[in-house]
Amino acid sequence: MKPHIIKLNLAGTIVHVNANQIFYYYPKQLGTGQVVTVLYLAKGWGIEVAETPAEIDAMLLQ
Repeated sequence: MKPHIIKLNLAGTIVHVNANQIFYYYPKQLGTGQVVTVLYLAKGWGIEVAETPAEIDAMLLQ
């Protein structure tokens, strides 16, 4: 399967993620009220990115 690369904001740094490696993701509200998204990837580890799930959905549909 051809990689589908999306760009996400991880702690102020742009990272490139192969969307084919994302198992699932969900929103998480921080104490400040900001909503971040937790992504779980194929290697079994998760990352928090600044984009909302709706923004990630839009990137995946491109």
